Amino acid sequence: MPQLVVFMIKNLATGAMIGLFVAGWLITYGSIADLLPSSDNSYLAIGIVAYSMASTFGLGFLATALLLLK
Repeated sequence: MPQLVVFMIKNLATGAMIGLFVAGWLITYGSIADLLPSSDNSYLAIGIVAYSMASTFGLGFLATALLLLK
């Protein structure tokens, strides 16, 4: 696999993992925990928050890595 493709996949995955960690922390202990309903039917809301944070952090981490690439 070309070196740039590996670089992009690695950085995108790293940023997504950071985003999932931040989303998990916000859902468990942060400000989003108070907004979610306490019932078991909040899977969709948790999934939307996790996906949006993972995609945002992943693309942000990838863009930063590409800008700093020498």
